[in-house]
Amino acid sequence: FHLSFDHWYTTHSPENVELSTDIYRKLKAAGLIYVKPVEQFFDPVKQMFLPDRYIKGECPVCHTKDQYGDACENCSSVYAPTDLIDPYSTLSGVAPVRKSSDHYFFRLSDPKCIEFMKSWLDTPGRLQPSVANKAREWLSGSGDQALGDWDISRDEPYFGIPIPDAPGKYFYVWLDAPIGYLASLKNYFDSGKARAKGELRSFDEFLAAPETEQIHFIGKDIIYFHTLFWPAMLKFAGRKVPDHVYVHGFIMLGGAKMSKSRGTGLSPLRYLEIGMNPEWLRYYIAAKVNANVEDIDFNPDDFTARVNSDLVGKYVNIASRTAGFITKHFDGKLAPGPFDSELLHALP
Repeated sequence: FHLSFDHWYTTHSPENVELSTDIYRKLKAAGLIYVKPVEQFFDPVKQMFLPDRYIKGECPVCHTKDQYGDACENCSSVYAPTDLIDPYSTLSGVAPVRKSSDHYFFRLSDPKCIEFMKSWLDTPGRLQPSVANKAREWLSGSGDQALGDWDISRDEPYFGIPIPDAPGKYFYVWLDAPIGYLASLKNYFDSGKARAKGELRSFDEFLAAPETEQIHFIGKDIIYFHTLFWPAMLKFAGRKVPDHVYVHGFIMLGGAKMSKSRGTGLSPLRYLEIGMNPEWLRYYIAAKVNANVEDIDFNPDDFTARVNSDLVGKYVNIASRTAGFITKHFDGKLAPGPFDSELLHALP
């Protein structure tokens, strides 16, 4: 699809362990980490606490069925797994029971966090207006909708990065996954790739430079994480905060969300295997995307019509008009070599 990477890396890396641990310790030193017991779901068949993604049920806000235990893909609400309606374990299919365990929390409700996030959200151009308004709504909620502290730990068996000095506890994936952006960049610098392209500064020097901008492009289902948790976490760990976050809706297929985990979607590899031009699909998506946080639907009939009309029709029309112009004014002949600016000036 004519895409390439400056650097391909993974969040399961030594750099991510180093940076995630460092950020956690700085947040703890700032008084923003605490421990409290949490009642959570336990699978009686598998005899294990269930991470968010191992639980599904009905969203407590919009009542969409078959949603995961941390956030709704339909309305973008974030909630505790125990808030799900009719939950079930994705491992055994049984209804989980509740058991208590100590969890680690980031004190997002701390007044200094609130003050910073209000200032960050109010910076002009930081976010699309609708996204900023949604984040402010979360920030200023009250009662059951009040901004809560962030549970950043999960019990073993889990994957990812262990929490320092907390046996059997791991960082919740949404803590270390975005730090993986920085870890990948650090590896890009440390591996020598940046220097090979003429960047003589170190990773830390590059991030500290006033002209360096940190920009994210995300889907609408992770707004909460990237406009509240992530900026606050970086700020109070003494790191650069995002300059801009641009949010897009989903690419739908027949009105349903494409989802790798659900096995639904348009296979780009199959698209190429049957001989379709990759630039057709690039054009179709780009033509539908706009600055609003709207879903776009991939419709095969519309796709065919847009390609035939916009690309084939208009492109061929340009070629046809150009051929006529060249025939009429230049005796049907083109310059034999590369474009010559002097020739342009010599034209009548």
